[in-house]
Parts: sequence; structure tokens; C-alpha cells
Amino acid sequence: MKTPRAVRCSKCKKRLFYLPDGYIMDVKVKCIDCHKGVKPKKKARQTLSASYSKMKKGIRPEVHPTYSFRSATEANFARILNYLGLEWKFEERVFTFDHGGYKTKPYMYIMDFEIIKGNDEFPAGFYEIKGYMKADARKKLMRLKKLYPEEFKVTTVVVYNKYKKKDIAFCDKAGYKHMKYDELTKKYSHLMDRWE
Repeated sequence: MKTPRAVRCSKCKKRLFYLPDGYIMDVKVKCIDCHKGVKPKKKARQTLSASYSKMKKGIRPEVHPTYSFRSATEANFARILNYLGLEWKFEERVFTFDHGGYKTKPYMYIMDFEIIKGNDEFPAGFYEIKGYMKADARKKLMRLKKLYPEEFKVTTVVVYNKYKKKDIAFCDKAGYKHMKYDELTKKYSHLMDRWE
């Protein structure tokens, strides 16, 4: 198995996170200090931007040897899938929107999870983890629905505790299936030693 590729800050060159083998990333990223334009500290905070500063990013070897999760929520969702013995992939399916004639961002969508072999609770399909659904995320989901109708039918949005009312209202209006992360936590967290 190949060693995951390190992604570094484009300005100060501090290591930020790792990408699994074969994952293509063609955008430059900055650490939080360079992003804000302040003098770099001795140890750069490992983050893409201020909005990700509190998220626990990185590889969880007990979950998967190469996948670098962007948050504890994603890592815990993967733990559930492993616990249930399901076959899944993480951030390996990219949907592009260039054939839709859009002139503004976003131009693509990297789906969080794809379950290859599921069960009754988690059927095969795509799963998007949303800790907080910003306007950009809503735009991506609407473009996905328009340009990829078959994939839209098998996509489930996992909404997080604090924002579920607003996000569920969006999912209902757009026609997306959804799951509540807090309910998954109640059901599965006590079954795993390393739940975050």
C-alpha cells in the first residue's frame, strides 16, 4: 500500500493533511495563519480555512489506512459502516457541472461517501455529510439534482444536530432523502470504543 500524499500550505509549506493514493487535487490551500495574513506561528494549525479550524481532520488508521476525513462526523459515519460490515468508498466520486452551462462556482461536487454494498438502513448509494449546510453546499446539491437525476435518486444527506430543522426543510423541498446524525449517534456511539 502506498503512503498517502501530504498536502502543504502553498505559502509557508507547512503540512496540512494527507490525500489517499490516486486522489487528485488541483487547488492550492493555505494554513489558517497564511489565510488570515498573519505572521506564521512555530506550528501551523492544520486547516484549509477559518471555517474548518475546529474540525478534527486526518487519517484514522482504525477506520481506514489512507482516507483523510475532514471531521469527526465523517469519521464516525465511516465507523458505523465498518461496524455493519458494509462496502464503501470515501470522496472517490466527482460530479462535474461543466456541461450545465454554469458561469459561477461551484463547478464540481466531490461526494463524501458511496456505499457499494449496503443494507436496509444504509442502502447502496451516495451519502453527503453536512455539519452545516452553507449556501454553496445547497447550490451543489441543486446542480447535482438537475444534471445527475439518477444519482440524485440514490443520494442521502446526513444532517447534523444543531442545524437539522433548516437543513431538513431544504432536503424536503429539494426532494433529497435525509438522515439525522444525532439519531445515528444515539444508536451506535455506545457500540464503539473510539467514537469521537
